[in-house]
Amino acid sequence: MITREKLDRYRKFKGDLDKWVLSQKDGADAVLSGADWNEIDKLSQRLKIEKNGFASQDYRTETERVLKKNLENGETIKLFREMDL
Repeated sequence: MITREKLDRYRKFKGDLDKWVLSQKDGADAVLSGADWNEIDKLSQRLKIEKNGFASQDYRTETERVLKKNLENGETIKLFREMDL
């Protein structure tokens, strides 16, 4: 489940996986896992496709379903949609 705290961490590194990995002193982030990072990346790609006008209505509907399934709550979904990455 993607929480606001995880999104904040992702935003801190502006979606740059290399910077995130290099910032970890012991190789582990207590808040954000590699699987979380990957999920945020995948969800971000869906939103980019929508924002660029390449999504059908079915794709948009599926994106909304996926966001509701993977993000903590409506506030987190709103924050995620407002992210500029």
